[in-house]
Amino acid sequence: MPYAIDLFCGAGGFSEGILQAGFDIIFSSDKSPMAEETYTNRHQQLGLIEGVDTHFELADIKELTSDKIFQSINSLKYGNIFEKGTVDVIFGGPPCQGFSRLGKRDSKDPRNMLFHEYLRIIKDVMPRYVVMENVTGILDMQMLDFPSVLDNRIYEGQNLVQSILRNELEELGYTLLDVQVLNAANFGVPQQRNRVVFLAYRNDVTPIEYPESDNDIPCVTVYDALGDLYDGGFNYETDYSLQSQLGRTPNVNGHPIVNVNPSNMETSKHDDIVMQRFSLYQQGENRAKAVNRIQLEGLELQRDYPNLFIESLFQLNGKANQPHILKQLKKQDLFQESFKSERWLQFTNRQLGLLSMNDNDNSVVRQHILKSLALRLKTSFEDAELFWNEVKSHLNSEITGDKFSKMLRDGDLTPAAIEAIFTKKSIRVRLSQVTVSPTMVTLPDDYIHPFFNRVLTVREMARLQSFDDSFEFLGKRTTGGDKRAKETPQFTQVGNAVPPLLAKVIAEQVMTAINQQQ
Repeated sequence: MPYAIDLFCGAGGFSEGILQAGFDIIFSSDKSPMAEETYTNRHQQLGLIEGVDTHFELADIKELTSDKIFQSINSLKYGNIFEKGTVDVIFGGPPCQGFSRLGKRDSKDPRNMLFHEYLRIIKDVMPRYVVMENVTGILDMQMLDFPSVLDNRIYEGQNLVQSILRNELEELGYTLLDVQVLNAANFGVPQQRNRVVFLAYRNDVTPIEYPESDNDIPCVTVYDALGDLYDGGFNYETDYSLQSQLGRTPNVNGHPIVNVNPSNMETSKHDDIVMQRFSLYQQGENRAKAVNRIQLEGLELQRDYPNLFIESLFQLNGKANQPHILKQLKKQDLFQESFKSERWLQFTNRQLGLLSMNDNDNSVVRQHILKSLALRLKTSFEDAELFWNEVKSHLNSEITGDKFSKMLRDGDLTPAAIEAIFTKKSIRVRLSQVTVSPTMVTLPDDYIHPFFNRVLTVREMARLQSFDDSFEFLGKRTTGGDKRAKETPQFTQVGNAVPPLLAKVIAEQVMTAINQQQ
């Protein structure tokens, strides 16, 4: 079989397509331990033995050398057969975060230099074919004073990434095809995902061509993608879901792994308010479309979504409620200077909204909220309960419940009301079952399931990316805060991946050229 190297491999989306096209992946590398865990586990599933069939190197590409690559692959079962110029193809997609569209960036920005290091490996390995993929923004991204990998020259000033790539590859003895943007949806992936693909061939081998989509084949829809994932009366099967279960990526014996009970289906836990908010979206709607519909048709929010109504009402009256909160604190001799902060008042007003939703003397939830309120007020449970009983009749007097309810029935949605109901997140969208999904990202928060009032699971995102059901994503499901820059949890692994079916058609083009060479 032809031999491939996969750099910046992540969890292994491109690798899946490479294997499906018939390549042996002899070397792969990524710097993320979480991605490594998923990637190496997948190869174990397929029967590929580390150090025998393939080698994975956990490393920053800046630390990776051609000596390390050749040492590793010449220790595999194939024998000491590899040297400069003998590897068939290098695949890779240097992360693009450091590329600059606007203004100048430091040429020594380590993220910019990933592109430089990728070119360095190509120069030192000299594969017959080069494949690089990236986001569409790379087409107009520029580098500042980019250092050549060929010698000590500098591309002075601002230079387009694709111009640098063409110049460097041509001087190395490659021909770079005119760059194309490929949409994954045109190649059997149930997702609108455009990727820039750079294809180059060494001048002594058979030229390569871009894959051509068959526009006569209908797109695979979200409905198709999610089949067979649910129990009970909602279960259904499609050709795509059946293929996902049967598998597409062959193991060492040439047979895909069948999996009818896939992992990574853990659902996120949403509170009642979030689920009611999700209910406002119809399939295919983002916030703007949902707002436009409500403005035309009106909304019975108080009747249909009572908790969301109360939370939104308290948020709308947040500023107006603050004097009443402070007045009652002073009346009970509970006031402290720290209670005047905007943040404290906002959270207290939100807590009072929760009490309003659960204002039942026998409610266990009410008791829990009152205990929490007592901690905020730095007082006893009894004083907190008295505070609530005294202040609640004075709250929400600027926009009363009756006024707010009438506004919504009439479709009178002010900007403040829109933000109160939908939050500031304007890019959220509910997937439509009748078309492909938007581009999957590294967090699930942007998309609402078409059938259920929740975000997607890791497996559902993986289906929309065209991963086999047997492919397991390992590590923590998600992360947050400062850890996002350092960790690669399951959702990020899926969102960052090249869709395997898109990778497959690209890799097949390389395979076709190699076979013609022979």
